Amino acid sequence: MDAARMKSLLREKLGITREILALKRVQGEPEGIEPYTERNMMCGIMQDALEENKVYYMTIKNRMCLGCVATGMDIWPGELDDDKLLEGVSFAVEAVNTFESAEVAAKAEKEAMKLFPRFEELYGSVVIGPLEKVTDPEVLIIFCNPAQANLLTRAYCYVTGTFVKGYAGIGACRMFLPDAFVNREPAYTISDRSWRIVLKLAPDELTLSTPPDKLEIMLNNLDRSKRGGPTEEAFEKAQQFPGDHRK
Repeated sequence: MDAARMKSLLREKLGITREILALKRVQGEPEGIEPYTERNMMCGIMQDALEENKVYYMTIKNRMCLGCVATGMDIWPGELDDDKLLEGVSFAVEAVNTFESAEVAAKAEKEAMKLFPRFEELYGSVVIGPLEKVTDPEVLIIFCNPAQANLLTRAYCYVTGTFVKGYAGIGACRMFLPDAFVNREPAYTISDRSWRIVLKLAPDELTLSTPPDKLEIMLNNLDRSKRGGPTEEAFEKAQQFPGDHRK
């Protein structure tokens, strides 16, 4: 399913009209793509790509946050010794006020090591841009409301039997991108304050990340998964079966 078809189905079936972001990791630096030249948070680079309708690539030189960790361009902060860990998370405290202290931020990073999948290798750069402008993207980022996210994830679980994880608390990209990149599975987040402000999310919007092939599964099964539900007919049929399966 190509990018235009994905966008058309998201718009027609779910009313999702915001541009879809596409990400792709690259070993080294890609040719023919404009480098992002400033230091910025990853969500800031994403918003610039959306507003300018352009494709950029970022490297660790652009880093101002843990976006490089979330995309496999840098080692896990939790693997650093205590002094370097405190230094590495200080931006989240001093500039963004994500945590009340560097000690709390460091604790969160150690907890993150238990929650999120590890990247097996480091990449040199990440390409970021609107869906139709990124060739062979690895991960798509969709901004949607809870009802729309429910229908997409419901359609996915309907045919795969796989649960979709959701996160809240630490930086948004840090939470939900590793599942999509490493495990190749969808994930969502209600996100953190910076992500919501920079990417201009409405109060009723959250963020869903997914590999393109998994979005295709969602879109192909939207209609099938919406049929049925707790109807009177369904309850009457269910009453024909015993409730106690221990007998």
